[in-house]
Amino acid sequence: MKNYFAGLLLSGFLLFANIASATSLQNFSGNYTGKLGSKTDVVFSLKNNSGKLSGFYYYEKIGTEIKLIGQVINGIATIYELDYQNVKKAKITGKLTQNSFKGTWESLSSKKVFPVQLISTNKSIPMLPNNLVGVYKVAEEDQCAMSITISKSKGEYVYHFKSSTRNLNGKVTFSRSLNENLVYINFYGIEWDEDSGDVTKDDDDEDSSADRVLPTVVQGLLSDGKITIQNTGNAMNRYVKIGECDLKYINLIRVK
Repeated sequence: MKNYFAGLLLSGFLLFANIASATSLQNFSGNYTGKLGSKTDVVFSLKNNSGKLSGFYYYEKIGTEIKLIGQVINGIATIYELDYQNVKKAKITGKLTQNSFKGTWESLSSKKVFPVQLISTNKSIPMLPNNLVGVYKVAEEDQCAMSITISKSKGEYVYHFKSSTRNLNGKVTFSRSLNENLVYINFYGIEWDEDSGDVTKDDDDEDSSADRVLPTVVQGLLSDGKITIQNTGNAMNRYVKIGECDLKYINLIRVK
C-alpha cells in the first residue's frame, strides 16, 4: 500500500512539473544573439505568449529593427519577417527554447536559405528613441551653423546634412552596444576635415599622412532628442570630423 501511494505522489509531482515547464515555455520573453549565415551578426528579441510569437531582430551592422510574428508548437517555431508595410518577406523556422534557437532563414522571394543559430543573453537591448525622425540643430549655433534632418523612407533611415559650406545626403545606421546599453548613430558620406592618426606611431613614409584616405562616416551618441558627436581628438590622436564647427563636442538637439 505504501508503494502504491508513493507511486501516486511521484506521478502527481511529475505531472505538475511537466505542466509548469510547458507553461513557462509558452510564456516568456528573451533576447538572443548569434549569426544568420556564417558571417552576419544578428540580435533577436522574442516574446512568447501562449504559443504566439512577436518581436523583432536587427543586423548588428545596421541596427534597424525588423518586425517578427509567428508561433511555436511543441518547441518548433515558425516566424515571419515583415517589411515596413507588414508584408511577409522571409520565414524563419527551427527549434526554440528559452536558451537558444537553431534553424533556418528563407527568403520568400528568392528562396535563398541560410542557417540561423542563436543563444540567449541576459543583456538588455538599447532601444532607438521613439521620436528619432526630425530636424536637429547645434545648441551652440553661434559657433556652428549646422543642421541634420533625419527621415525614414521604406523602412530605412536617411539624413540631410546642411552647413555653411556643404549640403549632403546619405544613409543612417545604428550601432547598439549591449555591453554599454547605449546607441550610436552613424552618418555615411560625411568626409572628415582632418585625420592625422595616432602621432605616437612611427611613420616610415613622410608623405603617408598626406596620402591617407579620410574617413567618410561620422558617429554620434544617440539619446532621446539629442545627438552628441566628438568632433576633435587630442594632441596624441589628432582629427577633425566636421571642420565647419569650432567645437570639441557637437550637441545636436531635435527642434522639430
